[in-house]
Amino acid sequence: LHFRRRRSADVALAAPSSRAHYRLEAFGQRFLLNLSADAAFIAPSYTVTHLGARGRREAADGQEQELHHCFFTGHVNGKRGHRAVFSLCTGLIGTFTTHNGEYFLEPLMRDDGEEDEEEHSKPHLFYKHERKKRSATNQTGPCASTGNNISMDSLASGKLTLIMQMYCCGCISNSKSHSSGSRRKRFLSYPRFVELMVTADAKMVRHHGRNLEHYILTIMSVVAAVYKDPSVGNLINIMIVKLIVIHNEQEGPHVNFYAATTLHNFCLWQQSQNVQDDSHPSHHDTALLITREDICRAKDKCDTLGLAELGTMCDPYRSCSISEENGLSSAFTIAHELGHVFNMPHDDNPKCREAGMKHQYHVMAPTLNYDTSPWSWSKCSRKYITEFLDTGYGECLMDEPVGRTYDLPVKLPGQLYNANRQCELMFGPGSKVCPFMKQCKRLWCTSSEGDHKGCRTQHMPLADGTECGHGMHCRHGMCVNKEMETRPVHGEWGPWGPYSVCSRTCGGGTRSTSRDCNRPEPRNGGRFCVGRRMKFRSCNTEPCPRGWKDFREEQCSQFDGKHFNINGLPPTVRWVPKYSGILMKDRCKLFCRVAGTMAYYQLRDRVVDGTPCGPDTYDICVQGLCRQAGCDHVLNSKARNDKCGVCGGDNSSCKTIAGTFNNAQYGYNVVVRIPAGATNIDIKQVSYSGTPEDDNYLALSDSQSHFLLNGNLVVSMFKREISFKGTEIEYSGSNTTVERINCTERIEEELILQVLCVGNLYNPDVRYSFNIPIEEQREQFVWDSSGPWQECSRMCQGERRRKAVCVRRSDHLVVSDQRCEHLPRTRGAMESCNADCELRYAHTHVYRLTSSPRSEFCD
Repeated sequence: LHFRRRRSADVALAAPSSRAHYRLEAFGQRFLLNLSADAAFIAPSYTVTHLGARGRREAADGQEQELHHCFFTGHVNGKRGHRAVFSLCTGLIGTFTTHNGEYFLEPLMRDDGEEDEEEHSKPHLFYKHERKKRSATNQTGPCASTGNNISMDSLASGKLTLIMQMYCCGCISNSKSHSSGSRRKRFLSYPRFVELMVTADAKMVRHHGRNLEHYILTIMSVVAAVYKDPSVGNLINIMIVKLIVIHNEQEGPHVNFYAATTLHNFCLWQQSQNVQDDSHPSHHDTALLITREDICRAKDKCDTLGLAELGTMCDPYRSCSISEENGLSSAFTIAHELGHVFNMPHDDNPKCREAGMKHQYHVMAPTLNYDTSPWSWSKCSRKYITEFLDTGYGECLMDEPVGRTYDLPVKLPGQLYNANRQCELMFGPGSKVCPFMKQCKRLWCTSSEGDHKGCRTQHMPLADGTECGHGMHCRHGMCVNKEMETRPVHGEWGPWGPYSVCSRTCGGGTRSTSRDCNRPEPRNGGRFCVGRRMKFRSCNTEPCPRGWKDFREEQCSQFDGKHFNINGLPPTVRWVPKYSGILMKDRCKLFCRVAGTMAYYQLRDRVVDGTPCGPDTYDICVQGLCRQAGCDHVLNSKARNDKCGVCGGDNSSCKTIAGTFNNAQYGYNVVVRIPAGATNIDIKQVSYSGTPEDDNYLALSDSQSHFLLNGNLVVSMFKREISFKGTEIEYSGSNTTVERINCTERIEEELILQVLCVGNLYNPDVRYSFNIPIEEQREQFVWDSSGPWQECSRMCQGERRRKAVCVRRSDHLVVSDQRCEHLPRTRGAMESCNADCELRYAHTHVYRLTSSPRSEFCD
């Protein structure tokens, strides 16, 4: 295969322009590459560090070898969606796609192992790709579980899955996101900048030699292009901030055949290479190890190509991945592993089926086959990366790398590595492109012994930029015209869709609407839309009828009778909500406790929208994120209960009852009866000796003398929550110097507070207070004319009057004026003000303050 490059007469080969056009002819087809310079994936402060090469050596890229001008992106044969990514240095090396699939292109090496000197007439090699060590029909995925750290993930199939286990392609993490900067509004599309550290091990150095940096950047240019595809649904910029090249194994992480161990070692090692300050030019958000080691998921199971943990982006300790390099198609493996770090499951994961999404095999396909589209993302991938970012787990990606800026042309990978060279990179020396195969979609290669031994593929496309006919080249696996328009088209938001059905029938639900970035959709490397992608509004805010189940309790009860084959759970198991001990960031996941025990499990990834975040707040969960809501059950409302338990009230409808108790008689002693309707109950029992062991313990019973707390001489030492007729009561536990009972909500039935005295019968020290409603009588509110003074009427020699305020007659508590609206408003007392000055008048020709020629002065 040979290629030709069109160029203007005034553009020399030594100084490539920012646009390039190539015509590739192969397999009886013509591919036209229309390319534009694109080195945006290389951070302005990009550096290369060599470890073990006569000591540590570090230099900015421009000090060693300027490669920014090499990289280009564009399209093939003028067709939208037929993308190409190439490096134009040392020939054409890269990949592109057509309707037939994905293609790769590399320069063909000479017999002596060197490349031809003439960059634009050297022979090139086309090839396609399949998963290594697999036949073309093998559908088994390379991911398997080690069975560590069992927790719940998905229950749609009636079985538990593992979410904190180590997958050979990823695992879910409950790790807290380590973010920097202020918290940003959710459900908005922001530009994200993934600051990436790439590490190449010693085997990569030995295999690629002096061309290593160029080769890795070529691969990463493809990764960056994959994340620019609009199907990902977000504006993701892959930025290489540094490349670490390890010449001596002792200088880097220990790499061996066992993938999980290698990932663990690399994650530990990369921490020492990072700068914790997110604003520092050398800080990285995630780390990638590229190795030539044949990594395995278990003994004799070495079909693994990569490994990562799910959902660890921005975690400085676990945001890392490893990929085995086996040619330019490694770019898709790297994109796949980074997808796991972004919390994307495989495209055939049950989660995708639960969301009503049919199988779509794209970047996150569990294994590659003929139907895989490695340039684009499935709807499932788009859903999970969007949710991951919208719920705040990508805050570290908000800062754009700073430093030197480059405006230099770059090349596509397929223009540097021809098909034969790509076959050699994948299957070893002597492998060549298989004749008579369709171009672009899949690369088929012969063995080193020739085509009489048959051809094989790894189901990967030829590199973008590989010629596939007169004036044609491969882009995203399709053979397209080189002259297609490559000018970037930035995305614009489409119209808002209709609002969804309310998530609740009462108690405050939400409705949502969304819009897509499709008017137009970004293409040719154009930017994804930035701005709000979802809107929410409250609905059905009226309180639920008394006696209805708590909404979270209702969701837990849906799993009653399901034991999920957990040892020790009976077939009649009953599930109740679990509140205490749950991390703040996990409040909107459905954790349920086995009734009567302390055992609890996560039964769903998120609760239904409109579910309160906890028993002590009106804030509600929306799309898995806790958001502010008021006591009126309206989203973003600041309405709060007053001390009387009235939403938006003015504290006038109740009075406070307070008292103490310090008599000691053996057994249970009644302290006070708290009537139904009471709110803001606060009870303390202070230890006489300053230690928890004082032989006096608080107790609660209902009006029928049934104990709710510390009855029958059995005392609870630790913190717990008590549910009483739909009201949550908090108890501190007895193992504290200040034993405490709190309840802010209104109680619907009478409570009896008691104190249990045993042992030496030291006097208890019980203090209590609560609010009870008072009868609404109009005559108890009156206007009070002794309110605050209003402003003086004049600058000098003025008057002011007290404001009349509405007060409660019994205690002169100032309340809302609405309480006295039916009464005639009294006039407040009046007095003189600013009496220590006088006005003097003088004629002047200068107009000041007023239109009159007379001005006022005050001595």
